[in-house]
Amino acid sequence: MKFVKLSQSEFEEIRKLYEGVMSQACYGLFFREGMILGEEMAKIAQQEPEKYFEVCANLLRARGWVDNIVFQESTAVAEGSIESGEADGSTCHRLRGIVRKIYEAQTHRRLHCEEIECVSKGDKHCVFKLESVGGE
Repeated sequence: MKFVKLSQSEFEEIRKLYEGVMSQACYGLFFREGMILGEEMAKIAQQEPEKYFEVCANLLRARGWVDNIVFQESTAVAEGSIESGEADGSTCHRLRGIVRKIYEAQTHRRLHCEEIECVSKGDKHCVFKLESVGGE
C-alpha cells in the first residue's frame, strides 16, 4: 500500500467534500429513521389523546432530541435540536421524520413536512411546516 501526503488545507477540503456528499446521500435514510421513531412516540401519546402533543413533546425532550418543542396547527418549532450543527442547509432530517409521523398519526392524513428554518443555517429555531399531500 502506498501513502500520499496532503496539506492540512487539502485534507480539510476533502473532508468537507465527503461530509457534504454523505449528508446529501443519507438525508432520506435519516428521515425514514425518524418516521419509525415518530410512529412509536405517536403510539405512546395516543394513550392520552387529550394530551397528545404534550406527551409527544415530553418524549422528544426525554429522549434528548430537543430541549423544547411546541406543536402548533401546521408547524412545530424546536429549540436545541440534537441534529443541528454548522451547515449550509437544513440538517434535522430525523427530527423532520419524527414530526411528520406525530402529525400524521394525529390527523390521519398523509402530510409533507419541510424544515423551513434551521439552527444549522443560522436561524433562531428549527421550524417544521406541515401540509396535506395531494390537496387532502
